[in-house]
Amino acid sequence: MLKTIAFSVLILVLAAPAQAARRLALVIGNDSYQNVQQLKNARADAKSIAAELKAVGFEVTLKQDLNQRTMKSALREFKAQVQGGDEVVFYFSGHGVQFGGSNYLIPVDITADSEAQVADDAIPLQRILDDLTEQKARFSLAIIDACRSNPFKEAGRAIGGRGLASVTPATGQMIMYSAGAGQAALDNLGPKDTNPNGVFTRVLIQEMHKTGVPAGVLLKDVQSDVVELAHSVNHEQVPALYDQSLGKFFFRPGTPGTLAGNASASPAAASIHVPTAAELDESYWQGIKGSSDASDFASYTKSFPKGMHIAEAEMMTRKLARSAAPKSAPAAAPANASKIALVPGGPYPAWGTSSLFPGVVGRQSLTINKDGSVDSLDTFGNSSHTTVNISDPNNVYGTQITHLGKLNGVQVRYPDGSTSTQVTIQGKLVNGEITGTWFDKFQTGQFGWTVRTTNQ
Repeated sequence: MLKTIAFSVLILVLAAPAQAARRLALVIGNDSYQNVQQLKNARADAKSIAAELKAVGFEVTLKQDLNQRTMKSALREFKAQVQGGDEVVFYFSGHGVQFGGSNYLIPVDITADSEAQVADDAIPLQRILDDLTEQKARFSLAIIDACRSNPFKEAGRAIGGRGLASVTPATGQMIMYSAGAGQAALDNLGPKDTNPNGVFTRVLIQEMHKTGVPAGVLLKDVQSDVVELAHSVNHEQVPALYDQSLGKFFFRPGTPGTLAGNASASPAAASIHVPTAAELDESYWQGIKGSSDASDFASYTKSFPKGMHIAEAEMMTRKLARSAAPKSAPAAAPANASKIALVPGGPYPAWGTSSLFPGVVGRQSLTINKDGSVDSLDTFGNSSHTTVNISDPNNVYGTQITHLGKLNGVQVRYPDGSTSTQVTIQGKLVNGEITGTWFDKFQTGQFGWTVRTTNQ
């Protein structure tokens, strides 16, 4: 019965699966170095990236704290899996070093006393790139978060330099470093930053949620966002992107701003899951991160005082305060000024998705009331009453209370046993359609409402 739970904008109907190339990923996170400085975020970063790649249809191999033998073995096994036409992602978080124009990824058991020994015992990045080219992958993306302080210098050895050297990808390849040549990547934004992921990886994960955005565009957005976060703590970090890919690759195919669940190989619908505190934190953040209202970030700080995005929230609060117009002399509104309003009536069509039902899309109808509130009802009997503010078409927001209906005469309930819950919505009004994101304490998703508006 739990699988029949629907949110207010859904009638659950299965979306047809799309045909696509195989998607394979090898994700490695090395924290527990035995003879050089240990790391704190690499395993967490690898786990988070692996989860995101699985969510968009990748067959993921996740490995952690690999020594020289197991790291070479993992690379050999992964190479053997890759076939012509595949879409492939390789992600490494850990220590790396460069010398002589070559980059080396460091296993956890390395004991190097010279550059020659590193060349023998570490893993050349170029070897991994060459393997993917040799296997004729249609598209390959290597993401290397190894741009930290030189681990050998920290251990008193003068081997290599900080960060990674620039690289030339083969045709069909895209390579991204978490920082530019000679730069160090930030693991956090200061002592108040409780996010378990490094700065680069947390931004990458957020961008991977976008639908219908080509990887080249998406990764450029990662660059700019990381630069801004690093500048907020007076650090220079510019992720380096090297692109020789052909055509377009999407983490989440589809039309920008619409169905986030339409990955080319959607995972099977999951069983009902009660989110952890960290998942609720992330869902809340996803709902407000694009907001232009400083109060949204203040609400986040109040709701999650030890949240994973406290540092970003504080940065956005400062940024919005700087850009706010002076309040001392507001411009007088023209006598004939008008404001936008919803036109009462209906029923109007609507659609939505839910994180509880990947690849599933639902539809229902809306009624606009005379006071501007919105009522909805679907065939399962799920209903909602929504208050929505559309005074700024670029920042439509509101709250709604969703009441679950009955199935075969039996009351449907949320995982905690309740029959109703509060939902937060945020989006934009464009050409008579409100689209955006929504979340409650159980799930998150996207929605679209067709409405009529007027200027008053």
